[in-house]
Amino acid sequence: MELKKCPRQSRVDPDLVSSSPTLLLRNQAQRPREAAELAEQQRPRKKARCARLGVRNPVAGLHPTSCFRLVWSLPPPKPTHVLLPRHPFNCYEKDIWTEIAKHLCGYDLVCLALTCRWFHLLIADDSIWRHAFIRDLSLPVTYVPPPRPLHRSWRCLYAAAFDGSHSYCYHQRHKHIDGSRMGGFLLDTPYMLLTGKLPLPRWVPKEVHVQLSIEMIGAGMLHNARPGIWIADRHLVQCHACNGSQCTGVVQVLDVRHSELFVEEYWDGTWEYEDLGEHFMDEEAATACCAVFNHNCLSLSHASIVRHTKSWIRKHDDLRPMACLTPYAVVINSNLQENKGLLSKFQGMRDMTGDRRIVSVRIMQQLI
Repeated sequence: MELKKCPRQSRVDPDLVSSSPTLLLRNQAQRPREAAELAEQQRPRKKARCARLGVRNPVAGLHPTSCFRLVWSLPPPKPTHVLLPRHPFNCYEKDIWTEIAKHLCGYDLVCLALTCRWFHLLIADDSIWRHAFIRDLSLPVTYVPPPRPLHRSWRCLYAAAFDGSHSYCYHQRHKHIDGSRMGGFLLDTPYMLLTGKLPLPRWVPKEVHVQLSIEMIGAGMLHNARPGIWIADRHLVQCHACNGSQCTGVVQVLDVRHSELFVEEYWDGTWEYEDLGEHFMDEEAATACCAVFNHNCLSLSHASIVRHTKSWIRKHDDLRPMACLTPYAVVINSNLQENKGLLSKFQGMRDMTGDRRIVSVRIMQQLI
């Protein structure tokens, strides 16, 4: 018996039956591409390297923009001018720190000088202390002082004026009760007008001796005062006539001195005050008022404010002292209780080592 091999039925793919061979190859080639595109869409996108411009854009109405890659890829424009090399920033710029130092007080200037050697050399400049000296004495900024004082540097003058010392620290210290710094005023001429009452007399004789003028009208003219910057202080001291501690008399003192007074001769006590005159008011006095004027500036508005006392004195029932300071005059006023009279004493100090000019004046007022 002859055995014959039965042919096996071939398995036909349905795609091969429904598709042509060319279409089958095309579909097989597109499947990897679609898979790659799908994977690319699912892959997280990288952030832009440059920050997007948002709400903080200084130009109103601009929307966020993307990275300017195309702009960055362009070559930079050629400069139309030559750029010079710029010096690096220097924190130790002398001109800048000099202007800053002019707005600091004396304590801050000393603290700044202690920080390093560079600031110590900078603060040693006299122009800084001259500006601080004029400013802290409430003098006009337009005033141009001499480049250097007669006896000392401006730094020493500032220390002598604002270290808390006054004329009673060296003489009659046990008599001193209280005091306060009023400020400074300018004396551009040797003529100084002293008065123990306000308003001023209508006529103050210039040719008459100052002692006779004070006794007659309570005001006098000094012809040999040293020009410059003068410092005014107000003091309360005990009665000079009584040596006992039981005396309750209090003297009001207007003490004005030249800013260069504190020299060795004054510290040693070789310079003493001399009497210029006394004025006695034998009737009841409502106020104790004394003033010092720059005679050449009596017609200015600064002096007129001082002469019109009603604009700045306290009420009659207020017994606290009141002071008024202008660039060319200084005055103090105190309302008084019932009394029998008022005694005003005028004293002056001369420079005994030079031209014997007046360098300090005191006006003392005491109730009788």
